[in-house]
Parts: sequence; C-alpha cells; structure tokens
Amino acid sequence: MNRVKIFDYENVEKLEDAVNGFLETMECDSSFKLIDIKFNSYAYGEDRTDYHSAMVIYKI
Repeated sequence: MNRVKIFDYENVEKLEDAVNGFLETMECDSSFKLIDIKFNSYAYGEDRTDYHSAMVIYKI
C-alpha cells in the first residue's frame, strides 16, 4: 500500500532533519520502500518568511 508523509517547516534545516529522521526510522522496517520525495518552497504572505515542504511517498 502506498503512503504519504508530509513535512512543512519555515526553516530548511529543520525540514531536512525531519525528513532524514523519518527515513532513518523507516529503514528499520524491512517492508519499507521509498518511492519519491517531492520538495517545494512557497511564500507565506508578503511580510512572512518562506515555508518549505516535502512529501515523502513510500510503500509499506
């Protein structure tokens, strides 16, 4: 079954840490198979900082 995990942070380093932590945790499951990772940055209003999101698509 395909699954999706979504991450959303205003700091790229926090996003990287979260995605890497998730992947490290999931590596312990022998049925885990990474399909794709999508990344996007978007403005969160005129006076706010950019946000960065990632979607991890995987099969379990």
